[in-house]
Amino acid sequence: MPSREAQLFVLAIAGLSGPAYFLFQIQDQKTFRSILFSALVSIAGFAATKWLLPVVARKTLARGICGKDLNKKGTPAGETPIPESAGLAPAAVFLLCIICFELIHYYDINSLVSWVSSGFRGQLQLELLPDSWLVDYNAALASIGFMVFLGFADDVLDIPWRVKLVLPLFAALPLLVAYSGGTGVAVPKPLQAAIGLPSFLELGLLYKAYMVLLAIFCTNSINILAGVNGLEAGQTFIVACAMLLHNLMQLAGHAGSVPEVRDAHLFSVYLALPLAATTLGLLVFNWYPSAVFVGDTFTYFAGMTIAVAGILGHFSETLLLFLIPQVFNFLYSVPQLFGLVFCPRHRLPVFDPATGLLRPKDAPDWNLVNLTLQLFGPCSENALCVRILAMQGACCALGFGLRWALAGIYK
Repeated sequence: MPSREAQLFVLAIAGLSGPAYFLFQIQDQKTFRSILFSALVSIAGFAATKWLLPVVARKTLARGICGKDLNKKGTPAGETPIPESAGLAPAAVFLLCIICFELIHYYDINSLVSWVSSGFRGQLQLELLPDSWLVDYNAALASIGFMVFLGFADDVLDIPWRVKLVLPLFAALPLLVAYSGGTGVAVPKPLQAAIGLPSFLELGLLYKAYMVLLAIFCTNSINILAGVNGLEAGQTFIVACAMLLHNLMQLAGHAGSVPEVRDAHLFSVYLALPLAATTLGLLVFNWYPSAVFVGDTFTYFAGMTIAVAGILGHFSETLLLFLIPQVFNFLYSVPQLFGLVFCPRHRLPVFDPATGLLRPKDAPDWNLVNLTLQLFGPCSENALCVRILAMQGACCALGFGLRWALAGIYK
């Protein structure tokens, strides 16, 4: 296998090259500059995460918030305490980036560019943003911040998984209450023809119930597809890049000329950019061999951010296409998650110290990690993570393909 630095470099290039291309295809200069400023702040967020993460790791280790890598059991690396809750660092930096975005967009972007280019001389002009936009922005901040708190509480208090399942419900309440967007959906053409439904269906409270279910699913789906160095952060980075690419493609196309649609995709960009940047900073330490464990602090924060970006960006159907591995993993895990089959505390494969390879248990756990080992045979932990992330990338590409193929036919 290539070195860990080479693997991270390939992952970063593969994830960010597409969004970078479509960023420079955006014709509207105001939109382009707004995203460019946000990208620069996100790059600073990447650097801040790399700086802050060792500080958080030292503090959590000193407080005994640590664990041992069960996938290295029987080796010296398996006996070394690993700091947990490292997701606190990217989550804190992410929230700071979002607050900076709000401050930046409080001013007219052209005035801001002129002010910076003149050496910070002159007076900035304000840009009054719509009240509904600001309400959604602050509601998103509240929901994500609440989920960070709940995730860290879970890391410290070890909350039972049945309670974990409903925690996102409480975190989604600020978004649910403040949501000012539409609550209707475009009906697929086959359904219109088959049962005579109108082209647009108003769902009202049912749509808000769907929002809550999506938030619960996204948050827990990242959490249960875990247990391998780099897997939680890796899948988050790939999905964040896919969301970013989708939004930038829309902004570079005809959607960028429709104000309501443009604003929705812009909002999603402002969430996906710092999520990708801070997660990449986390991967520097969490990639195999991991120096930190991300903890539920990260998985809850990442899942809620993905859900909020999809809901407020109005592309939740496309988002579910990006999350095909998570959907499959959840459905495949249902027998264990709901007690139909015995569910151990850690649903991990078996590590063989003699060979350094992972293999499924004799009675393998029902999740995608063990299924991959069953289908493709024993492999190293690093190779297992790469295989699953390659599958994640392929599913995102499939999502783009399906969306393109069904455009104008399905809807």
